[in-house]
Amino acid sequence: MIGFPKGKVTFRMFDANDLKSLHWGTLDILENAGIKVFSGECLKLLEDAGCTVDHNTSTAKIPGNVVEEAVRKAKKNLTLCARNPKYDVVLDGRRTYCTTDGNGTSVMDFQTGKRRMSTSADLAMVGKVADALDSAHIFWPCVSSQDIPDYLRHVVDLKVALSSIEKHVQVETTSHRREAKWLVEIGSALAGDEKALRRRPIFSSMHCPFSPLQLDGGSTEGALALARAGVPISFYGMPQAGITGPVTLAGSIIVNNAEVLAGLTMAQLAAPGSPFMYGTGGAAFDMKTMTWAGGGPERALISAGAGELAHHYGFAILCGGIVTSAKVPGPQACYEKISSGLPQFYAGCDMVAGLGLLDDVTMLSYEQMAIDDEMARIMARLAQGVAVDDDHMAVDLIKKVGPGGSFLAERHTMQWLHREHFMTDLTDRRTGEAWEADGRKSVVDRARAKVENILKEHQVTPVASDVMKSFESIVRSADEDIKSQGLD
Repeated sequence: MIGFPKGKVTFRMFDANDLKSLHWGTLDILENAGIKVFSGECLKLLEDAGCTVDHNTSTAKIPGNVVEEAVRKAKKNLTLCARNPKYDVVLDGRRTYCTTDGNGTSVMDFQTGKRRMSTSADLAMVGKVADALDSAHIFWPCVSSQDIPDYLRHVVDLKVALSSIEKHVQVETTSHRREAKWLVEIGSALAGDEKALRRRPIFSSMHCPFSPLQLDGGSTEGALALARAGVPISFYGMPQAGITGPVTLAGSIIVNNAEVLAGLTMAQLAAPGSPFMYGTGGAAFDMKTMTWAGGGPERALISAGAGELAHHYGFAILCGGIVTSAKVPGPQACYEKISSGLPQFYAGCDMVAGLGLLDDVTMLSYEQMAIDDEMARIMARLAQGVAVDDDHMAVDLIKKVGPGGSFLAERHTMQWLHREHFMTDLTDRRTGEAWEADGRKSVVDRARAKVENILKEHQVTPVASDVMKSFESIVRSADEDIKSQGLD
């Protein structure tokens, strides 16, 4: 089974009273301040359920009992299925999974090292790399196909992603219900049909509110269309503490919670019992630079705290984690990604995003993606902690070897080595002399060599030719349909 088993080292910020306070604070906001939803369809759903709706301001005030009923109804224990079933992600609270980071618009060209806009070819290339990396359990398309027109880009992105990797694909940026319809068509073509897609959802979808307390109409309508098709969805709040959320982290966690629970409520009104995942990408707003501080420690604390709140409701959480503001692979990227990701592993979050992107999740670096894979395995090992039982204490073995002996040749060493010790891939632990003799290669050099080897040697099982033909036909039909609706 893929994924990292949740460990015994735990990180907890909230006690039971804290979680109750955050919950009741959220319900107070939803019922008395409300949330803006820029969709007539969604507002009518809420109005019919007993919410107070002001159509002139697109504001809905949602009673607490309606929210709590939605929490109760949602399907929570999910399996995010993959094209290859050995990569299925089982969200049962027992494992932590990593996802690539998603929807960057540029790439550090692997040949030239120069930054440029990303293309569908880049998306196919990074899919192959992610397919080979052990820590990339879920593929959130790292870059978008900037060579494809906006109105068709997300349909093409899903087609390319599903064709390039055998793992579960998670998409973002669904912008309207027509687009969602074609995403379901793409998924159904690969799964077999829409019923097969419902049984084995090979893609899921996340939807980002506009903090504070606003939901885009097209994206939300798209989320409801996907929920009706049985595609797992999440609402992924992104309040920036100090500007689109309170500067206090608990306040921003409440803003995130209100946005997520409002999206959940509409999804359950539209499709009762549909699969749902909690999401957060909250971070601080850097008052010095007036930019998003994605790699700051506040992001880690918001994500870990939101993870505890999600688990309080029984939901698996997808959280932003392994993130950096660095523009190139190197020290800043590594220390920000470790510090912004480790608390999520300690908090037992279910899905931690972040592999591969730099510059506040806007630019793909293949070298950084390989480094992130190694750092994710380090963080998972730290969360495992130290087991204490007869096998691990090895008292009888210590007595047998005795003073001055060696444990190197003992069967116990081989039995437990790979489970107890982190095995390096990129990390260089050789002597200084050996490193000098080998050309003084940096971790970035070694990461580049690893990616080169993947691109040369790794094979992704191709999608069947008849399915590829269906993909192309669906993209053509989507192009015509979306244009005819005036959505291009």
